[in-house]
Amino acid sequence: MESAFASASAITDQRQKIEQYKHILSAVISSNDIVQARKFIDHMLSDDVPLVVSRQLLQSFAEELGRLAPDTQKEIAHYILAQIQPRVVSFEEQSIAAAISYNSVVHHPLGDM
Repeated sequence: MESAFASASAITDQRQKIEQYKHILSAVISSNDIVQARKFIDHMLSDDVPLVVSRQLLQSFAEELGRLAPDTQKEIAHYILAQIQPRVVSFEEQSIAAAISYNSVVHHPLGDM
């Protein structure tokens, strides 16, 4: 995963960079792997990713959380909220999307919405 991040970070064209990160995100969502999800979130919040790119990808991630298993969804949504909190002004929409996803799992733990 680190090499995929390095490859995407090196792309200078913003549109291509976003597409590459979307491919990585798709793999993370498909894997249902909490460790990979956390690495993706950490990378998106790092200085290696321009703010406009990280906002878009974290928004996509928050919107895709519903595809994860309920326990995984809950843990990842909580992690996103915790990691974004220090920079909540920069990531307000993404924070709201993650909070909505987290609340839907907490209030409907069996996914029976």
